[in-house]
Amino acid sequence: MGRILIATLPLAGHLYPALAIASKLSRRGHTVAWATPPAGLSSRLLADGQVFPLPLLAEQPPDLDRTQARGFESVRTFFEHYALPMARQTFEALREAVTVFQPDAWLVDHQMVGAAIAARASDRPWATLATSSASIHRVHPTMDAWVADALGQLQTELLPGRPPVERPDFSPHAVIVPSVEALIGERRARFEAAYHFVGPLRDEARADSPFPWSWLQPDRRKILVSLGTVNRDLGSRFFEMICDAMRLLPDVQAILVAPETVAGGAPDNVLVCQQVPQISLLARVDGVLCHAGHNTVCEALAQGVPLIVSPIRHDQPLIAEQVLLAGAGLFLRHGKATASATSALIRQLLEDPGPRSRAAELSVAMRSASGADGAADVIERLLTPGERP
Repeated sequence: MGRILIATLPLAGHLYPALAIASKLSRRGHTVAWATPPAGLSSRLLADGQVFPLPLLAEQPPDLDRTQARGFESVRTFFEHYALPMARQTFEALREAVTVFQPDAWLVDHQMVGAAIAARASDRPWATLATSSASIHRVHPTMDAWVADALGQLQTELLPGRPPVERPDFSPHAVIVPSVEALIGERRARFEAAYHFVGPLRDEARADSPFPWSWLQPDRRKILVSLGTVNRDLGSRFFEMICDAMRLLPDVQAILVAPETVAGGAPDNVLVCQQVPQISLLARVDGVLCHAGHNTVCEALAQGVPLIVSPIRHDQPLIAEQVLLAGAGLFLRHGKATASATSALIRQLLEDPGPRSRAAELSVAMRSASGADGAADVIERLLTPGERP
């Protein structure tokens, strides 16, 4: 049995996929430890495991989800204010975790650049967990060159004397991607890596949030509306617009994952929840309107549910592009749509057989993927030199 150190961020979209893999590894008898900054999710969900808390940033970065940066500017802002400072701040703590825990292998979130460099320095096998399939693509020569240069300087600083590589955040052994090639497509070039497309990663031991199931009416179609965990509190005007749109759709029910303050202005056919049992709920709805977050998109398509994608920033435009090119959804421009246009788009999603048919086809690919078991298999092969992927 092996000892696996998992370095991840304490955010739902990063932590939940890692937990799904960790659960499989633990059941197979491996010892799992975590390296993560101390935050609400990590302290609540990892209370029973060995955790090496990583130091917080010395200076509070700007709230990246409240900035207006788009495209290359958003990437530059992310690296300069978050990824690179976090790598410098956590590098020594990660190396100390290696000394104490003595892992046989690592699993490193693709945004934990410092952990990836520490894994290279440890000379132990490691895998990248690309929690967003957008990260595996080359986006634009200028952007890609800027990122490679910034990461090259970081490697020279943290590991002087060791030749830098173009993308130190991509493991030379294995890159686990919780999606399927049928969705990702071939339109954009990818970074060279040993990819393993395992489909959605779900922790089967994760408890469902309470939900008033009796509110759902069997004779009415239903749509789930969510901007994800990080964006939820930023979308008050968006959710108000959705409520206005739903007033024009009295025969449709909507479940909004939104702040409680939205409930006061919601019509009778809208239920506002701060949390929902998303996997269970997706099996009961006819459509999803979301920010094109990677987990939400893949979980919806795994259930054969078509989407309206309304990307905001970061990787979301690329994930939305995947959905649209696959024919499994429609596009809503975030911050610009009106209630009347949105209601018409929701009606189109519910009545047009095209996106639903394509979502059903992608569901077959998602459900036949190896999932968390396949990801755990990849990690286990790292433990045996002759079988490393």
